[in-house]
Amino acid sequence: MSITNNDNELILSLHAGYETNGVYTDAFIARPADGKPRPGMVLLSGMHGLSHRQREITRYYARAGFVALSPDYMSGQKPKGRAEALKAKNSLDVSATVDQLAGAANFLRSLRWVGTTGKIGIMGFCLGGGLALLAAARSEAFQACVVYHQSLFPDPRELVGIKCKLQCHYGTHDHSTPKNEVDAFTNTLDELKKTYEIYWYKKMEHSFAQIAPDEDVPPARRAATDLSYKRSFKFLHIALGNGANTEAQNKAL
Repeated sequence: MSITNNDNELILSLHAGYETNGVYTDAFIARPADGKPRPGMVLLSGMHGLSHRQREITRYYARAGFVALSPDYMSGQKPKGRAEALKAKNSLDVSATVDQLAGAANFLRSLRWVGTTGKIGIMGFCLGGGLALLAAARSEAFQACVVYHQSLFPDPRELVGIKCKLQCHYGTHDHSTPKNEVDAFTNTLDELKKTYEIYWYKKMEHSFAQIAPDEDVPPARRAATDLSYKRSFKFLHIALGNGANTEAQNKAL
């Protein structure tokens, strides 16, 4: 998607932050500039934290008509290498983090751009995908959940609590979230009679869609990413309502 396409929303992006039970969480927010009420989205990075790439993804969601908030749930950590990132990931207090994600929804509803009765979705990549599932399972704050290749796998009993609409995206060449893990996950959803959408992207590896809108990547990866975002935005606009014109946004991708 071209970020200068005239079909896209004009946006504002700002530093943000909020408290959950007295615990402060830093964040980044982007929203349409027209000030009209929109659905909210809580967006979760993978294990590399609130990077510039995650900020650009936040803006991407705002251009599609959402008030988008990326909490810095890694508390300022920006691991440089894979080993350092995995150490940070496995040191995370998961339950405290999930509480902060419900707090993010409360923060969005405190803003007049969303409102106290506004609908809110949650989306996460990798570690963030698993956290999104747990937040949807443990809280009624979210009306939709989009998961990209979760690498945190909740206990199947946790999934009972998911009441919101669910959409999932996976690459066929993902060694961090292999197909047998995904099959076990969807089998549990089926046993629990949960409704969900699932999409597979041929030859795509882990984190294939965790890229900025104007990032230089191979054409096949860009095509898969754009298709996944088109599907996500359509799903979210249906589930959450009153966002930007869906037809125009689909043309912009």
